[in-house]
Amino acid sequence: MVDSIPAPLRGKVAIVTGGSRGIGAGIAHKFVEHGCSHVAITYLSNKETAENTLTSLCRINANLTTYAVAGNVMDPDFGSKVVKGALAGLETDHIDIAVSSAAYMDLNDFPVAVDITKQKWDKIMTAEAWAPLSLAKEVIQHMPSGGRIIMLSSVNSKLASGDPFLAYSASKAALDATSRNLAAAWAVKYGVTVNTIGVGTTNTEALTAASSVLGSALETGAKGASLLKRIGEVDDVANIVAFVASPQAQWIVGNQIPANGGMLAMLQS
Repeated sequence: MVDSIPAPLRGKVAIVTGGSRGIGAGIAHKFVEHGCSHVAITYLSNKETAENTLTSLCRINANLTTYAVAGNVMDPDFGSKVVKGALAGLETDHIDIAVSSAAYMDLNDFPVAVDITKQKWDKIMTAEAWAPLSLAKEVIQHMPSGGRIIMLSSVNSKLASGDPFLAYSASKAALDATSRNLAAAWAVKYGVTVNTIGVGTTNTEALTAASSVLGSALETGAKGASLLKRIGEVDDVANIVAFVASPQAQWIVGNQIPANGGMLAMLQS
């Protein structure tokens, strides 16, 4: 019988950092639904949650090869450790898709502008800008032509959000610039595309934690800013990432692709 189920990512090998939960886990699930045969995820410290996510992925495809790599975005060697671990754990010699979803979002540790220190600035820049670059630098050495490097950015890279988002917003703007320049350097040389995804406020554990610090105004404001007047869901973002990872997105390169329900509509018009 002919298999007629669309699978644009059939047989692809993917790494999703931060893939044990939240948006990262949603992306990993979407990749498997779209045909990926090998998926590695990273986790910070909760190995049990990561293993539960892998079990859930294998329910979609019993023949799926999975692996969970411990990785901390604060580690200067994040990229090399993750890529080496994923290649060994998946028993493969290449990576087709690399998604940087892992992030540092402890708002209790986000200083207001007048209190920011060089140490805090460097900490957030390392997690949000260096870690994705570190991953990209390592993975490009094992990525065939047609590969995809995707970095999760934020609407904050383009918005004036105020306290306590100065360093975080700057780090995401740096990530957008990093992606554009990698795209310019690697699109022809390696035949890969590099893009960021401009994620808006999304219904995750991180949003719940942020709301506990900033109050209900965070979600109320996000709903008001969205043209759809709602908070995004994980699948809203994961569907867009899966498309950008697909062969159909070969003409999208060096861009920030919006996944924000129209939160930046006035800027994008």
